[in-house]
Amino acid sequence: MKLDIRFPIGLLLCTLGLLLAVFGLLSDPSLYRRSLGINVNLWWGLVLAVAGALMLALSRMGSNIPAKTEKGANGRPAAEARETTGD
Repeated sequence: MKLDIRFPIGLLLCTLGLLLAVFGLLSDPSLYRRSLGINVNLWWGLVLAVAGALMLALSRMGSNIPAKTEKGANGRPAAEARETTGD
């Protein structure tokens, strides 16, 4: 079993990003006066959600790579080499 750390990190980033974005959407606009009126919670929530989605996509693509096969003496996979030699 291979552990792919991109999946739990992507899940964590997506979850936190969505929570932060929802908080940014539902919070009082007067809260953002100190940040020049920019809704930083909404924007950073979206950034986290996109980063999490990227990590999830990378973990999905990384799991499709076939496992490395063991090579036999003649350069072919070991199972195929055994079949051709008659052992």
